[in-house]
Amino acid sequence: MIDRAVTPARVAIVVFIIVFAATLVRLYGAAMLGLGVDESYMVVMARHPSLSYFDHPPLTFWIVHVTAWLTGSEAGFVLRTPFIAMSVISTLLLYQLTARFYGAKAGVWAIAWFSISPFFLLSAGSWVVPDGPMMLFLLIAASLLAPLSDPTTRHISKVRWGFAGLAFGLALLSKYMAVLSGLGVLLFLLSGRTTRPLLRSSGLYIAITIALLVFSPVIYWNAMNDWQSFGFQLSRSVSSNGVDLTVHLLNSGRMLLGQLAYLQPVTLFVFLWLLVKLARSAEKTRADRYLLCLAIVPIVVFNVVALLSRNTLPHWPMAGYLFLFPLLGNWFASLKLEGTMIANRVFVASAALIFTVVVLGGLHFKTGALTRPLASAPRWDDTIRAMDWFDVREALHRRGFLQEDGPRLIYTLNWIDGAKIAYALGDQANVRILGSDQRHFGLLPEPASYPERKVLVAGLLPFDDWEERLRRVHASLAGSYCTITPDEPITINRGGVPYRALFLLSASSC
Repeated sequence: MIDRAVTPARVAIVVFIIVFAATLVRLYGAAMLGLGVDESYMVVMARHPSLSYFDHPPLTFWIVHVTAWLTGSEAGFVLRTPFIAMSVISTLLLYQLTARFYGAKAGVWAIAWFSISPFFLLSAGSWVVPDGPMMLFLLIAASLLAPLSDPTTRHISKVRWGFAGLAFGLALLSKYMAVLSGLGVLLFLLSGRTTRPLLRSSGLYIAITIALLVFSPVIYWNAMNDWQSFGFQLSRSVSSNGVDLTVHLLNSGRMLLGQLAYLQPVTLFVFLWLLVKLARSAEKTRADRYLLCLAIVPIVVFNVVALLSRNTLPHWPMAGYLFLFPLLGNWFASLKLEGTMIANRVFVASAALIFTVVVLGGLHFKTGALTRPLASAPRWDDTIRAMDWFDVREALHRRGFLQEDGPRLIYTLNWIDGAKIAYALGDQANVRILGSDQRHFGLLPEPASYPERKVLVAGLLPFDDWEERLRRVHASLAGSYCTITPDEPITINRGGVPYRALFLLSASSC
């Protein structure tokens, strides 16, 4: 890290080392890990271009679709490459934003901790999920509006406002929760006597108009589909068990533990300390206030919602924590020599721990090395969700279930198994879901029916509720298929060793 002479050449070298090291880790993860559940689902739905989708806006699906079309491949490593490239740009933008406010040394500290925070290193940094694009465009919008943090600024150009609106619209086109960052900008303008006049600026309304125009495909799609996507996302924040305080407290505890894991302890503890310190301070700079307003809305909203719900996920506030990294970088840069030496040691230890976990985790996901000495894969080892189920395709080919005259109709009992199986089978199967939670599967065109042929029902074998699942299959298919018979389970191997199994049923038409 930089602790004494700060020169442009030294800064450039350190920034390059941080970005290069983080990129190597991301490429390693992309090579070792199969697509996760959400990633598999993204790829499967991206095969069906749409103005929007049941559970997310369309930009990430469009990126996947274009990447697969340009490369002719749906390999996980290939599809993750654009997201890794976006993470590199996001890191450089974060450095630029921090250095603008607090100097180069603070910028280096900010991206150093950013690059070893597991969520920003892996999930938002390389996975095929909406978070990476959203973070990128939020950083672009925040950088374009950074002059607002200058006390001498009385206005910014309409062109700059327009590009900020475009970037914010693309963030919304990535993930709905970007709207909270937009509210953070409005909070900043409202929070200061010198910034309130900017609320009357025509540029602000130009930005809002452009953002809405960019987001308009999602609005149109929702209007044509009974507002299903908006309703689904809002319902995830509403408790389904009334006022059960115990459940809410447990959910809030899981939320905090998840944030601790996603940010790693040092980062989260410093973040929380800075939030309390700055909230109480009367000596905040305008830049401090700008970043604090961008950060506070998502963090507060989603942690409060966690107290009122049982359905929240710990990565939801991450768009807020993103804008605390410049403040964290400034705090580390302001340490005296002795404090800097301690900070360097803490950072090295934290980075070594994170990288060790990533390396060992990658090996385990690929080979099962950490549980190989056990007689069988333990119940708590659910890493099958981050494996590609290509054994399903090979097994169905061997058994003659996949034929040349058209894709086979396959049902699963949930969208998670459906996403994994549909990704593995590609265009050789039409996968549909039995049950109420079908996600975008339920909005796909009905596949061609083959009344004279069998359909298949497949899914991950449960540990203890097989009879209940079989009953659900019979209830769902009764009236359409008279005979439902079990076939030999499909074994999924990891590192050449059997790991899990899928049940397989054949249903014959009446």
